[in-house]
Amino acid sequence: MPIPTRTCTRAVVVAERVRAGGEVLQLTAARSLSRERRPVPEAAANEVVVAPLAVGLCGTDLHAWRGRLDRCPIVPTHDGVAEVIEVGPGGDTSLLGRRVVIDPVDACGACTSCRRGHVGVCTDGGYLGMTIDGLLAERVALPAARVVRVPNHISDMDATVLEPVAIGCRIVALTQALGSQPAACVIIGGGPLGLLVGSVLLHVGWSVTVVEPQPARRKIAEQLRMSAVAPDDVSDSRAHLVVETSAAAPGTAAALRAAAPGAVVVILGRSTGGMSSAEILLRELTVVGLRGGSGFYAAAVQLVANGAVTPSAVISHIFDRNDVERAFAAHDGDASPLRAVLRR
Repeated sequence: MPIPTRTCTRAVVVAERVRAGGEVLQLTAARSLSRERRPVPEAAANEVVVAPLAVGLCGTDLHAWRGRLDRCPIVPTHDGVAEVIEVGPGGDTSLLGRRVVIDPVDACGACTSCRRGHVGVCTDGGYLGMTIDGLLAERVALPAARVVRVPNHISDMDATVLEPVAIGCRIVALTQALGSQPAACVIIGGGPLGLLVGSVLLHVGWSVTVVEPQPARRKIAEQLRMSAVAPDDVSDSRAHLVVETSAAAPGTAAALRAAAPGAVVVILGRSTGGMSSAEILLRELTVVGLRGGSGFYAAAVQLVANGAVTPSAVISHIFDRNDVERAFAAHDGDASPLRAVLRR
């Protein structure tokens, strides 16, 4: 099934227009969260105010928790579902009371990157929970163009893991643009990102193998109808599409081993490992880095609504929003959650 193309009709947006208010929780240093009361924001023209209902803790949030902060202090998280409680003057009042997911990328819409469709690297942009405040707040004001309605039959839990699905949709669009026909695909890393990207690719016809060291995660991949192998069992040079999600140097090395000559290699994890120009040149690899799935959230919602992908399959732990410190800290133990959700 073809994936719809990017839907990017946003007006010019200034990153700092996103405003978190009421009680907010912010990271002030590695493994240090504080609560703060801020003025409750009001919706200006072309804006909405949302009340987050549930948010997921993704790998980016955990990197921030452990000290890789793009900005400090910061209100973390970006992958969640919220209810629209206010619409700005002249806005679409049919949004009131509706559940929505939020495209986390702020973009100016006018720079060279935006005009070429690379809104994730907008020179004046930002990203919820990383460079601008995110969703761990009672209220968040943001541009109305950034919200995507969630049908009633999609659960809050499914709606908290939409970013990996949107990224999967973006990868499908990329491979279609490059003329790559579905064939053998290897996903490096069996976390929520790898499992759900793999689910999207499986849906459109790719034969997906997940490379993951943890047996429990390999079992989930198999339950989602993908093959799964340990890193030592990676077959050399057989995949026409490789997606690296592990953010670890061994993952980058495994991605290179798995790629067939002429393959497309998509990098989603920020690792310390590198790829030599000789390897890329002599094997004619197409290496692409992708920062998120901005513009593909409507397509992601549609896939979930149709039953093609079930994001909640990767949720292992649910915490009350008041237990946010415990939720983050749980990822520092031996039995780290696969995907944790905070709900109010």
